[in-house]
Amino acid sequence: MTNIRVKHTLIDERSILELLQGYNLGPISRCSFLTRGLNDTYLIITPRKQYIFRVYRYGWRNKEAIQFEIDALQHLKNKTFTISHPIAKRDGTYLNEIDAPEGLRYGMLFSYSQGERPAINARNAQLIGESLGKLHHKTDDFHSEYNRGFKIDLNHLLDEPTAMILPVINKFFGKKVEGDVQEIVENLKTGLRNKELEIGFCHGDFHNHNMHVENGKIEVFDFDGAAMGFRAYDVAVSWWNLLTNYGEKEEECWEAFLKGYSSQRTLAKDDFASLPLLITARRFWLLGTMLQNEDVWGTNWINKQSLELFILQIKTDMIREM
Repeated sequence: MTNIRVKHTLIDERSILELLQGYNLGPISRCSFLTRGLNDTYLIITPRKQYIFRVYRYGWRNKEAIQFEIDALQHLKNKTFTISHPIAKRDGTYLNEIDAPEGLRYGMLFSYSQGERPAINARNAQLIGESLGKLHHKTDDFHSEYNRGFKIDLNHLLDEPTAMILPVINKFFGKKVEGDVQEIVENLKTGLRNKELEIGFCHGDFHNHNMHVENGKIEVFDFDGAAMGFRAYDVAVSWWNLLTNYGEKEEECWEAFLKGYSSQRTLAKDDFASLPLLITARRFWLLGTMLQNEDVWGTNWINKQSLELFILQIKTDMIREM
């Protein structure tokens, strides 16, 4: 019999229930697998409350990186910022060690964000902008003794993804197009280096898919991409989401988002000017992340059509930036 190697296992709900015995949750009515992404998410239902249990992907975030995330979430909770926050076990710790076939993984229980994903309209866009402004304001004094393992900087957004992307571009389109893409990357890096950008704690993936709204209040979750870095990147991700997924509402909602953000925090001139560049950087980061994690997204989508769209988007971005 051939010995198999495992990239990623889906842990049975019965094993999750065993891990939950370490918490003061009382009777558990249901544990169900909710969604697979860069991490695996389970919905936990008790007679009184709902929770989220996350199992971190092996090799994606190490223990120290997750401890950084816990510190950030605790900081925001203490500052009364509405988030899905980690729930401690009876022994006061947060992490569960899971001896999975592929290696050591970590699990953590979170509070459940009530409500639903915000529909994109001017009112909600303003609320989302206000929420991001508050998040940045309340983390101005945040620090952690733990090393996150990355920063939201040029290396994370451009250098690392480009190392994954260029060989694929070369494979489908040849050296000429690869060179064109590399030139765009160098122009982005030059443009961003020439700006004095605010550095601080960032959510890293701030858009309406990572929050719920209930009774006019936004609650934010999924800080898996959070780190120290370019604050303007958080703003740019929200704009990227409007441009990419809600084009017909982009102008009105972008104006509303900026109104909300500026009601809580001033966006400096260089930070504002960097936003179009960071939208393009977001495209590189996302494509690189998808290529890096083929056990999440597979490889069927890696084809000439999807890559032509990426090239068109980054070239169109550069025209808008000029």
